[in-house]
Amino acid sequence: MATGPNSLDDGQVPVPPAARTPLRLVERPRHFLFLQGLPGPFFRRLGRHLRERGSTVSRVNFSGGDWWDWPGGTGFRGAPADFPAWLERFVAERGVSDIVVFGDCRAPHVAARALADRRGLRFHAFEEGYLRPDHVTLERGGVNGHSSFPRSLHALRLLDARIEQAGEAVAVRNDFAPRAREAVLHHVFTLLGRPRFPHHRNHRFWPAWREAAGWLGRRLRRRRERRASLAALAGLAGRPIFLLPLQIEGDSQLAVHSPFASIVEAMEHVLQAFRAAPPEARLLVKQHPLDPGVVRWRALVTEAAHRIGVGDKVAFIERGDLLPLLRVARGVVTINSTVGPLALAEGVPVLAMGAAIYRMEGITAECSLAEFWRDPPPVVPENFALLCRVLRAKCLVNGGFHSAAGLDLLVRGSAERLLA
Repeated sequence: MATGPNSLDDGQVPVPPAARTPLRLVERPRHFLFLQGLPGPFFRRLGRHLRERGSTVSRVNFSGGDWWDWPGGTGFRGAPADFPAWLERFVAERGVSDIVVFGDCRAPHVAARALADRRGLRFHAFEEGYLRPDHVTLERGGVNGHSSFPRSLHALRLLDARIEQAGEAVAVRNDFAPRAREAVLHHVFTLLGRPRFPHHRNHRFWPAWREAAGWLGRRLRRRRERRASLAALAGLAGRPIFLLPLQIEGDSQLAVHSPFASIVEAMEHVLQAFRAAPPEARLLVKQHPLDPGVVRWRALVTEAAHRIGVGDKVAFIERGDLLPLLRVARGVVTINSTVGPLALAEGVPVLAMGAAIYRMEGITAECSLAEFWRDPPPVVPENFALLCRVLRAKCLVNGGFHSAAGLDLLVRGSAERLLA
């Protein structure tokens, strides 16, 4: 009696060879769940584009501002502590396959990332671009310290040899005016929506009214700030300059991905270290262009510099174009700011103190601050070019949030990346 694989002894019907077909895995339709995004229409337009490509799309709104940016969707009106369990039920009932967020450190997004890890879902995090101004960051799993991006030149070379290179980037114009308008409308509707979302807490460090007052103050002081900044720069002529670009206080990328609890702490750490700088060297501290003006940084930096004993070696500016400053700087010290890659592109040595995506041996300085002031290691252009190629292929989408052409480009590129 036959006992081979096509034997009838096991109760199976033999299949003629010609009728056999390869086993095909059928992937279920994708269901993208969008949580909080940047104020403005980007997430809504990206969701519409994904629907047109055959995917199911859902949105959770946490505030009236979220509703304004994406009318409809499902409102979460519970207490923050209830969100993880609520999200788990939502994901299970709707068959969600992908979670999309802007910023992976907001409390709801931290819960979503943990849920995605447990259930094997895809977690996609957008952020401001690692390479600016023509790119936006989009990574699977998280950004900066949460990123799975390689952290060695050897690994970058291996990836570079087998990935499809991104095409030439299209230059993108990003205007501050649309960004400000979108942020104002978001905050206004967040305020109006309080009765429907009573437990909502803004993720931003400062209350909206304090930011608004700060921006108004900066607007009123702009001429005085410009004059003071020009005078400070004139006093640095002929000196070797090191640049410390401040980041925005309360930035979650600072709180989660750096050893510092605040910008003030990081700034004072650098000022302390600058006591070891050569006598002729000067440290230029620059305020972030999008800083809301709640903190009076000029007074704070000046007081700290004199208290630490470097008052005559430190200058501060509120305003000024970054590129001319980089072209005369001997080095840049940052936590994980995107000024780092801008400086490296200009051939300026960078020391990153936090978990920056670009911080790795052979690209940024791996030395103490005292050594950096004395002898900043030169930038190796080939290494930085390698980093940029792999970043563009793996982590970045060409486009921008705040112009019509940039947004169109970003929506198309992001959809392609999410569906890949």
